[in-house]
Amino acid sequence: MRTIILSFAAAALCAGSAFATGHAVYILNGSSGSIYPWYSPNEGMRCQMLFDRDKIDYAGTITEFELEKQVYVGEYGNVKFYLCHTPLSALVTDFNANYGGNTPKLVASFSTYKLPAVEGVYPIPMAETFDYNNRDNLILEVTWETGGRQKVTLLSGTVTAHVCYAHDAKATIGTVANVGLNARISFDTYKGIEPASFGRVKALYR
Repeated sequence: MRTIILSFAAAALCAGSAFATGHAVYILNGSSGSIYPWYSPNEGMRCQMLFDRDKIDYAGTITEFELEKQVYVGEYGNVKFYLCHTPLSALVTDFNANYGGNTPKLVASFSTYKLPAVEGVYPIPMAETFDYNNRDNLILEVTWETGGRQKVTLLSGTVTAHVCYAHDAKATIGTVANVGLNARISFDTYKGIEPASFGRVKALYR
C-alpha cells in the first residue's frame, strides 16, 4: 500500500507545473573552513553573511536556509536567525547600515540551539518564511549569547566583504571579513489553486 501511495505521489508531481512544490539553489563559494558565525572567545556573536542576488537568481518564498559544515558539533544559547534584503554588494562595519534601509525579519529563535553532528548542508529550522524579491542581495544574520569557543567550521570561499561579525550579540559595529559562506536556499514555488486531494502529497515533497 505504501508503494502505491508513493507511486501515486510521484505521478502527481510529474503531472505538470500546476503541482510544482519547490526549488533549491545551492550557493558554492569554496571549500575553505570558516569559524563564522559559531566561534567567539567572548561567548557571544553577531554575524551577518551576504549572499549575492546573481547566485540566487530566483524570486519566491524561502522555506528553508541551510549552511554547509564539517563534522563538528556545538550548542548555543539565545540564538536568533534573521533574513533581510540589502542593496549593498559588500558589507560595511555598521550592522544597521548593511540593511540598506530594509527591516530584517526574525525567521527562527531558540533558547538552546544545537548543531547536528553531520557533514554537509544542515537546515536552520525556520519558524517563519521569507519572501525574496530577486532584485536585492540577501543577508542572513545570526546572533547568540552563550556557548562559544567551539569552533564549528563551515565551508566557504574568499569573497570580498561578505561577512561582518562582532563578539557581542548586541554589537552595533563589527569587523568585515573577506569570507563568503556556502548555502542551500529552498523556495516554495507552488502557484495556483491547490486541489484538496493533493495537499498532503505536496506537503511531503517540500
